Amino acid sequence: MNGTRGATPGMRPDLIEQHIAAMTTASTNLLRQMRDEGLRYRVSVRPEDTATMHVHVHQLTPEIAERIRRCLSGTGMRVAVREG
Repeated sequence: MNGTRGATPGMRPDLIEQHIAAMTTASTNLLRQMRDEGLRYRVSVRPEDTATMHVHVHQLTPEIAERIRRCLSGTGMRVAVREG
């Protein structure tokens, strides 16, 4: 592996960037209803760990965290939900 967890061995940097952009867009679309309900959040995928979707949520509750995990469960990525 090229040192990037979750990335395909030898994956080109431009493909990593495209993967991050695609997963960020997909997760934003999946969380749209929650955003429309007032959820304030930020989504990121880090180049060094492209297998994990990081979701930072303002005023996070256990119920919201579980709802986010269920919503993003079909993406094939690990989901890390934190206050922030």
